[in-house]
Amino acid sequence: MTKTLYLLQAHKFGNENIEATLACPKCEEIFKKEFSLDLEGQITEFKCPVCNSASEADLPSKGIEQQEEFEGDLYEAGEENSEEEFNES
Repeated sequence: MTKTLYLLQAHKFGNENIEATLACPKCEEIFKKEFSLDLEGQITEFKCPVCNSASEADLPSKGIEQQEEFEGDLYEAGEENSEEEFNES
């Protein structure tokens, strides 16, 4: 049996979750759902909150560029903190 996929309309990555706006392929209703960051880049199955039919969602993942940019921001923040500590000594 072929599974149907929810259509991903929009998504936003938070600190602890992914907020997705999805459209149900059966009832065509649009709804928002939050997923754990652990599910990033995976396919997950759940029921539509409107019509209760089961379908799958292909969750997005952060691109390598976004991950590198985020890691770079963390590195720069660490450097700034180190400089402040050095100047206070």
